[in-house]
Amino acid sequence: MYRSEEDYLKSIYELSIEQNKTQVKTVELVEVLGYSDQSVNEKIKKLVAKDYVVFEPYKGVSLTNKGKNEAIRMVRAHRIWEVFLMKELGFSWLDLHGDAEELEHASSDKVISKLYDYLERPQYCHHGNPIPDLNGQIPKLATHRLLEKEIGDNFVIKRVLDQKELLMYLMELDLSLDSELVVVDKNDFAKEMKVSVGDRIITIAYTIAVKLFTFN
Repeated sequence: MYRSEEDYLKSIYELSIEQNKTQVKTVELVEVLGYSDQSVNEKIKKLVAKDYVVFEPYKGVSLTNKGKNEAIRMVRAHRIWEVFLMKELGFSWLDLHGDAEELEHASSDKVISKLYDYLERPQYCHHGNPIPDLNGQIPKLATHRLLEKEIGDNFVIKRVLDQKELLMYLMELDLSLDSELVVVDKNDFAKEMKVSVGDRIITIAYTIAVKLFTFN
């Protein structure tokens, strides 16, 4: 199948896992992939014809078993490569996505399986996204946002959205996965919250706080 089709299946899968639902609206794919409504609708029709997805008007698109298996294969390859690039080659989490994107499309299942074992079967990539195992089962996804926390609550960063500008901003704040925060103030009018990190107090905008996740 074409690389662009693999990217669509992967995005549908990731959105369905993120939102804990089987159907994904095409407008969500437009936003994630950055293509026009027309381009997305045309690609969905092609994927329907190839039995990778099912489309229901006004409801959305869902993966068939064939489509889900292909999506899991791509997501698994991408995230395993991200772990390898950062752990073994010292890549910054800023630079993982592009190279992992290239490698996932060029890797055989045998290579990914060997790499997975070499890395001692990691459960999460370095953005905190779960890695499907050989049977397609995935570890628990961190879904609770920093924005949902109240004053006095503790928060350990376990997942962040893989957006370069966000990752750069977090690096400037010296925040990463497993950073421990305590909410010390929330200002709904200013749309920002203050958190303590060790002996530091950091101001985080609500637009950032919705992109940081923990398990509970």
